Amino acid sequence: MALKESGVCSVCGRELKGRVFNCSDGVYCGDCRKKAFLVFPGETADLHTADEVREKLEKYSDAIANRDRVLKPEYCPVCSKKLPKLMNLRILDDYICMDCAEKAAGFIGAGYDSVSCMLLSEILPLFDRAEVRGGREDSDGVFVEADALRVAFPLIKTYGEDEFDVVFIDPLDSMSPEELKKASETAERRRAELRNIYGRHKAVFCVDDIAKLHSESRGRVFYRDEYRISGRVLLGRIDPGDEAEVRRKEGRRVLKIKKLGDCRSWVSDLKELKEGAEGSVFAEGALSFVYPGDILYID
Repeated sequence: MALKESGVCSVCGRELKGRVFNCSDGVYCGDCRKKAFLVFPGETADLHTADEVREKLEKYSDAIANRDRVLKPEYCPVCSKKLPKLMNLRILDDYICMDCAEKAAGFIGAGYDSVSCMLLSEILPLFDRAEVRGGREDSDGVFVEADALRVAFPLIKTYGEDEFDVVFIDPLDSMSPEELKKASETAERRRAELRNIYGRHKAVFCVDDIAKLHSESRGRVFYRDEYRISGRVLLGRIDPGDEAEVRRKEGRRVLKIKKLGDCRSWVSDLKELKEGAEGSVFAEGALSFVYPGDILYID
């Protein structure tokens, strides 16, 4: 921020008077900066060039001009549920509920402030791809579904402040549009390699760890007839109720998958485990025939 009595705004070209603000390659007036705060998340507008700010202000000029005329609707325009009085988010040209805002933020891999800088017409298509976690458009404008690429580009698990705060890093987010265009070929090649090794099955699961579950009561541990088998889905998709087969030289053993969970030990309510996902299958009975490094074949 600075004081300037002469010169012109790098964004709108009008004469600068009084307080002005710095962008990455010039200065712009308070009026342009106020508008820029509506279309850039947080205070990131100051990190962009004047041309980039001008381009975005022109793109959303109608929404900015009519923003004060927007009335809060009775129902969320995304999910059609009654819009809560407090738990809602104002976007450029409308209001949406916070549940939809949270989903939209997850789809674009950003925070609520980024969603608030979008038009409803930009948010609605994200929900048409609700089955897709991540995903991006390549340099030709073709949307690439993340699930189709997970066999070669799985989500990377890490932790936040403690072991309960699990964070997933999506390698697709760091790819250039050119790299993303080649990702489908890479995934298909990887899928073909795995099928050549393991054959064709509904799913193939690689075991990393197996643990017998227990409960605690009054300081005493009571073991249950239930096991958590952790690992990664190499191919296909696993559903609750599937049967998994372990192959040995002396024969084959089959176990029934009761529940599914993600990489956190206390989660056991997933509806499916997709290709490339790290997670757990839960099974009952004596499973002394399953070891780390085993392959479970699901058909």
